[in-house]
Amino acid sequence: MTYVLLILATLAGLALCFYFCRKNVLVIREKNKNEPKAYKRKLNYVFTGLWYGYLTVFFIGLTINNLF
Repeated sequence: MTYVLLILATLAGLALCFYFCRKNVLVIREKNKNEPKAYKRKLNYVFTGLWYGYLTVFFIGLTINNLF
């Protein structure tokens, strides 16, 4: 039962992570229309990718660490 709850928590966390990542990329796309400097437009995507990459690794690591 514990493993099932752990896997469900991981799947819910990953689903929320992907949902909010998609939502934030759309917001960044809208904000970047008014940004004249190219490096600022690109850095928004890089930092967002890093943040959601860390969250994804956390949820996968949480499962792997507790199952094995």
